[in-house]
Amino acid sequence: MNDLRITFLRAGELENFIASEEYRRMPVVPISPQRARSQGRNPRAQPDDIALTLAYAGDEMVGYLGAVPDCFFPDGATPQRMAWLSCLWISPSQRGKGLAKKLLHAMLEVWQNRVILTEFTPEVKNLYDRTAALHESEALWGFRGYLRPNFAQILPPKKAFWQKIRPLLRLADAFLAAPNALRIRLLHSAKMPGPVRYLSATDKAADAFIASHTGAQLARRDAVVLEWMLQYPWVTEAPFEDVMSQRYHFTSTARQFKTWLLSLLDDEGRDSAILLLTLREGHLRVPHAWFPDTATARVAQCIFAHAIASGARMLTLYHPRLAVWCRENRHPFFATKRVRRSYFVGSGLEEIRIHQPLNLQDGDGDAAFT
Repeated sequence: MNDLRITFLRAGELENFIASEEYRRMPVVPISPQRARSQGRNPRAQPDDIALTLAYAGDEMVGYLGAVPDCFFPDGATPQRMAWLSCLWISPSQRGKGLAKKLLHAMLEVWQNRVILTEFTPEVKNLYDRTAALHESEALWGFRGYLRPNFAQILPPKKAFWQKIRPLLRLADAFLAAPNALRIRLLHSAKMPGPVRYLSATDKAADAFIASHTGAQLARRDAVVLEWMLQYPWVTEAPFEDVMSQRYHFTSTARQFKTWLLSLLDDEGRDSAILLLTLREGHLRVPHAWFPDTATARVAQCIFAHAIASGARMLTLYHPRLAVWCRENRHPFFATKRVRRSYFVGSGLEEIRIHQPLNLQDGDGDAAFT
């Protein structure tokens, strides 16, 4: 890799990059158009923030690593600059040659080790384990519930055997659908535990409620950040894969991708909880939730009702209070399990490393966009 060169793209350059002739000619692209537009409007990014690190062998791009600029609030008030790293890709022709390590170290250097990483593969975790500037944080334990049969989607990625019998798994899903629907109808209600208002954006009441319930959360999402999340997702709904899906090695389209911002009201019509929910290919997630401890049961029941009404096949959440409540109380799922989310924190974020476990929401980083 003597002719290998590393280059950087800043947040303010991304939209010009996706409009360039170079981007148009690339057989593999390092960012999708919707992600580039979203990154360019990140309210917590500065135009000069590094958003992509690219590796070239001659004129061919052979690897990339992305960054999402953000702020964290270790003392609950003063913002500190950092970035979430994500979307590491290496060309098959360059794998096993140390290129991933070069990209990672280049990004760590420009961000002065002020980074957090999560949602990584076992292979990538091995790289992080060997990187002195990264330290694994205490894991978050969440809840996953299976509401409707979905074996044809869940099992094939786990083993080649399941891939071979995917048609049989689809038949099993179809065979079990009717009795499972009857189970849900007889035993579980899709009725909300109180009035709900769906929001296209936050209003003054919602803004004030969120601000009063962020507590010691490290990322402290506000109305401006929420509006950005709602208006500029990285995944768009499409009935089939488009050309971009073949050029970009991370998700840019899905047959189903929906987002809801909702407020659960109390008996007097006031906000008692605000939730951001996403549904992608039947998988319901709870990227953000703000509510007092006393509302935990009602919030869980609201999520269950939404899962049933929206046709979700499974639910995953990592909110500590919700995860514990879901494990210990009656729920509509025919099977459940604990799920684990790990984080690596850069050595430049000593203020964050002292928080164990990390006080983060499910959607902090890029999870709310995908």
